[in-house]
Amino acid sequence: MNHLFVYGTLRRTAEHVMHQVLRNQAEWVADGAVPGKLYLVDWYPALVPGDDATDWVQGEVYWLPNPEKTFAELDSYEGYYPADEAHSDYLRQRETVQLRNGSSLSTWVYVYNLPIIGLPQISSGDFMNR
Repeated sequence: MNHLFVYGTLRRTAEHVMHQVLRNQAEWVADGAVPGKLYLVDWYPALVPGDDATDWVQGEVYWLPNPEKTFAELDSYEGYYPADEAHSDYLRQRETVQLRNGSSLSTWVYVYNLPIIGLPQISSGDFMNR
């Protein structure tokens, strides 16, 4: 799978230095959303997927021509350790993204793997509009 959904510091408008990885190694596809809730951990967000589609997390989809290379950099940034998921801050898992044009796409997304107790929810579902 060569698509990645990003919802926080990796988005274009976040102006975070790590977006350079996507700028250099990926191609923007579309804006979209996944069902779930968004929380503010510190200066960065955490997505907790949901199944009921009442809450949506907004973000961007990218196509990765060389996902192994890109994920080698992003997994480390996201605190995802494929060989030790139990100790990972985030997990990289497959989710279905609803694109703005109404179509859907299966993508990778980093989801939070730690407790959310006490974390404030970003009720808009949009890290850029919190």
